[in-house]
Amino acid sequence: MSRHKILTLVALTSVVIFSQPGFSQPLKTVTMARTTGSIGMLPLEFSVNRGYFKRQGLDVQLITVRQSDVIIAATVGGELNFMDIIPTAILASVRGLPIRTIAVVLKRAPYVLIGQPNLRSPAELKGKKIGVSSVGGMSAYLVREILARNGLNPDRDVTFLAIGGTSARSAALFGGTIDAALVVAPDNYPLERKGYRRLLLASDYVNYPLSGVAASADFLAKNKPVAIAFIKGLLEGAKFVRQNKSDSITFIKSYLKVPDDEAEKSYDFLIKEMPPDLIPEDAVIRAGIDFAQSALKLSPEAVPDISKVRDWSFAEAAR
Repeated sequence: MSRHKILTLVALTSVVIFSQPGFSQPLKTVTMARTTGSIGMLPLEFSVNRGYFKRQGLDVQLITVRQSDVIIAATVGGELNFMDIIPTAILASVRGLPIRTIAVVLKRAPYVLIGQPNLRSPAELKGKKIGVSSVGGMSAYLVREILARNGLNPDRDVTFLAIGGTSARSAALFGGTIDAALVVAPDNYPLERKGYRRLLLASDYVNYPLSGVAASADFLAKNKPVAIAFIKGLLEGAKFVRQNKSDSITFIKSYLKVPDDEAEKSYDFLIKEMPPDLIPEDAVIRAGIDFAQSALKLSPEAVPDISKVRDWSFAEAAR
């Protein structure tokens, strides 16, 4: 989706403000961007579907934008309010862009590098095409790091193609457009059942958070009550997920199109990796900062203070 289309969509949704039964004031429409559906989106989806955001006076519009760099540009430009992709938000912050992470839903990214059935190791990716969300996103830098550690030159030995979110990358693998892709579990399971090869787990190389809430510093400064209300609604969704395993697994099966056992594994992973109050320890954010510093080849002096990357004041106020 282009920035022009995003702006048009936001302009349209911004006028869809209406009163709900039980509310004396009209709902305030806000936008939340994501690249694709993933296990980390579960609390957000429940918060929307069960009306937790509306209880906070918000009409949350979920907008899917396939390329993470487009989301960053639209968020910084004020065309989008909130975004879900925390790895790219951290990367943008380390680059000096005014993006702040204000909550984390999934503090460890379950990335898996999947290749075509004829591939048996990362070294065999030489001369191949690899699908990523966008060439400037954190997942692309992670793939580059993985390739370098396996003896390949990511600038010379492979071709990167900007495909979009993990579901789009899975489809590109099925279609033969690309030879490998970094996908988020449990999207790897259907691929592996069809014979596609699991080449490695990205967590063997680096850990950083996957999903949560980030926004521009300007939006947060001007809309603090809105940001707090958003986190309050999201916390209700997280609470529902923790307390309702059966309903959550049923939703995961439909949402991610996985069988019972994989839905349960995904649920267990989410519960294990979802921080209390959506506030992780700073070590989680620092891991993302350290990787971004390495990927961008920045000197220690060029790396911003963690206060320029994350701001827990909104989540603390929402508790």
